[in-house]
Amino acid sequence: MRFTIRDAIAEDAGMLSALGAETFTATFGHLYSRENLDKFLRKGHSVEVYRAAAHDPRSGVWIAEDEAGKPVGYAVAGPCTLPVPDMPPNSGELARLYLLNEAKGTGLGARLLEITLGFLRDRFDHIYLSVYRDNTVAQRLYERYGFVKIHDYFYMVGDHADPEWLMELRGG
Repeated sequence: MRFTIRDAIAEDAGMLSALGAETFTATFGHLYSRENLDKFLRKGHSVEVYRAAAHDPRSGVWIAEDEAGKPVGYAVAGPCTLPVPDMPPNSGELARLYLLNEAKGTGLGARLLEITLGFLRDRFDHIYLSVYRDNTVAQRLYERYGFVKIHDYFYMVGDHADPEWLMELRGG
């Protein structure tokens, strides 16, 4: 299957909100109570969140679509908001990279990551990301591109604390 990747625009915010909620829930929804998941999705995957990212000149948002034009994945990058210890100035972040199950294992995740890293390298001196401690598939992808684990922390999904890794791009 062939996929295209394009820059998102503000008018894509509703679709991105739905896609973000669907991909996050499919990947991690089993870990949380319905209340915590709903609280997190309302806060982190609202239409306003994606509209703001699409309007922010410091951020990049990309949508991956299948041959029929159906959105199957997306990525978001911009200034770093992670709790990086002693974060240096001009730090960027891969904030999100998610695919629908049907697009996993196709190489699309690596393509989205390469586009996102190109954007980040052009704008930031340091690049970070956060990944769920037990998401070994994503960790292996990031490690192939030069990311290394630098710190453990907890990421809140509603009132639930997820064990996460902070990773920094050191090579690649």
